[in-house]
Amino acid sequence: MNILLVNPPIPNRFIIYDYCDEEGRKAIAKRVLVGPPLALNVLAGMLPEENVIILDQKAEMDINPDYDYIEELIKEINIFKPDIVSFTCLTAQYNCVIKLLETVKKVNNKILTTIGGIHPTSCPQDFIGSKADIISVGLGKHSYYHIVQEFKKNREKADYSKIPGLAINTGNSLYYTRPLSDMSYKEFKENYLLDEMLPNRALTDKYNYTIPHIKKKIHYISTSQGCTHRCNFCYLWRMTNGFYFHRDIESIINELKQMEQYYLIRFCDANTFGDIKKTKELFTRIIEEGLNKDHAYMGDVRTDTVVRHPEIIQLAAKAGLKVTVCGLEATSDDELEKYGKDCSVETIKEALKILNEAGIYVNGNYIIRPDYDEEDFERVGRFIEDNPIYNSALTILTPFPGTEQWDELQDQIIIRDYEYYNLTNSVLKTKLPEDVFYGKIAELYKVSAKSGKKFLSMYENHNDKTV
Repeated sequence: MNILLVNPPIPNRFIIYDYCDEEGRKAIAKRVLVGPPLALNVLAGMLPEENVIILDQKAEMDINPDYDYIEELIKEINIFKPDIVSFTCLTAQYNCVIKLLETVKKVNNKILTTIGGIHPTSCPQDFIGSKADIISVGLGKHSYYHIVQEFKKNREKADYSKIPGLAINTGNSLYYTRPLSDMSYKEFKENYLLDEMLPNRALTDKYNYTIPHIKKKIHYISTSQGCTHRCNFCYLWRMTNGFYFHRDIESIINELKQMEQYYLIRFCDANTFGDIKKTKELFTRIIEEGLNKDHAYMGDVRTDTVVRHPEIIQLAAKAGLKVTVCGLEATSDDELEKYGKDCSVETIKEALKILNEAGIYVNGNYIIRPDYDEEDFERVGRFIEDNPIYNSALTILTPFPGTEQWDELQDQIIIRDYEYYNLTNSVLKTKLPEDVFYGKIAELYKVSAKSGKKFLSMYENHNDKTV
């Protein structure tokens, strides 16, 4: 059985580039994400007996902006002759995915096409009438394995109706199998997480994912699924029906032992520190196994968790945690409350102090609201200048389909083309004139770049320059 797994390109839709100078563009360009499509590595790991190829078109386009993703897919299909072609899909990839699905069926209508990921899970109805035969709704390890087995056994006569977590495209509607959200915590954890099945990372090593400024390889690992909180701008907690599942520690350690060739290992969880007891056990085991000697680790942590558990931060630093991503989101308590963050500005400041004292680099993410006026931008700029953050990322408030924000802000959306849903464009009408709004964001990126250099010495007192 030949299976082709595809990570589609993400279109470069950046309205802000129309309103900033070269210095601003360089600062903004640093927010480009480098790393593999771990979800596809995971699916490949479920199918050791099959002939699987991963085509990372996002990586290809990052290397070559003139990469023709349609023609390259056609070439791959003609050479590899897959029985199944499957896509992962973020919202910004949706238009490309629709075109790619049509391309597959034009080349060979008998190829089974499937789609999974955050957007298909949050909006399966968007694929009604598309060339996707099956949509995975929710975590897809279990369902994808059984899709492949059923197709392998019965081909055109395959019956997928008994596989949970699917939406089967009937042409003008979708037939939904048993939803994963119907399952209890116990049933899902015991039968559907399948933590013992490890990703096949060898299939993406050809892309050599490397952090540019240190020229070292990066790869991802998942230590948990779901999230402990329910921020209204996020869909991840809905992927698991509000449940938070932490993996067995020994399965994580076993996986880390197979990642020797990657220097920077990114814990790609919504909240790496969601279960403090498990987190303590994980970092203790990393130290015991000596897995902190040749690796640097990167993970997400909430600022309120940092303040409540500074001893865990010290342990994590000893275990090799060099970089944290903190969703700071806002620089006023009123705004934090709007996002359901259950946090305060003073908590954020205290957390930054603890992380810096531990020698951990901080990546702070801020949400820029379309209704910002000049005073709001000035407040964010002052916060960036006054607080020790190695890198500040500015994301424009974007109501993604399936989130509570999407429901709340429907009447304010002025851009519905999903290609612009990449957190760098305002899909809502801005309070300030558009040129002023984007110009202010460009200035904040410059402030962030200067601030990062100013605070760099704080980190270098604790670390070498390998991160």
